[in-house]
Amino acid sequence: MQSYSQKLNSLPWRLFWWGVYAAAFGVTEAALVVYVRQLLGYPPGLDYAEIWSARGESLSFNAMSRELYDRGLYPVEIAREAGTILLLFGAAMAAGRSWRERWGIFWYTFALWDLTYYLYLVWFIGFPRSLGAVDVYFLIPITWYGPVWFPVCVVMPALTMLGAWLMRSPKPN
Repeated sequence: MQSYSQKLNSLPWRLFWWGVYAAAFGVTEAALVVYVRQLLGYPPGLDYAEIWSARGESLSFNAMSRELYDRGLYPVEIAREAGTILLLFGAAMAAGRSWRERWGIFWYTFALWDLTYYLYLVWFIGFPRSLGAVDVYFLIPITWYGPVWFPVCVVMPALTMLGAWLMRSPKPN
């Protein structure tokens, strides 16, 4: 029978609580993006290609960065994105007992944070309306655009599995 201490250190227990942490951070990030989109005057539900198309423009490589820069928000958004990564990384570095586990926690929480971020955005503002919707993934180190299906269906599930695998305690030799 597992002791209480062993249960608290079990992989399922840790995965559950790191998932709760990531989901809580996902709702925080989604709420902030709702505010930013509203501040910029973006209609709820529209993806970035649709927003630029409604303006008679095409979504270029630097369109989002340029808009944020013109409105004086670019440094704020860069700081927010860097802060997001540092919060996830810092928690993993503080909690992990080995480098393997630290990287596992980071990738696991990063993936679940991003997945829950999209779920909350759909709930809050109806964006994205489909997995084919165009989103801005990150502004760091450059602006990354693409369809929502790529992070949701490919990258984040892979990182979730990688993170959980890395968080397993290595078997003794």
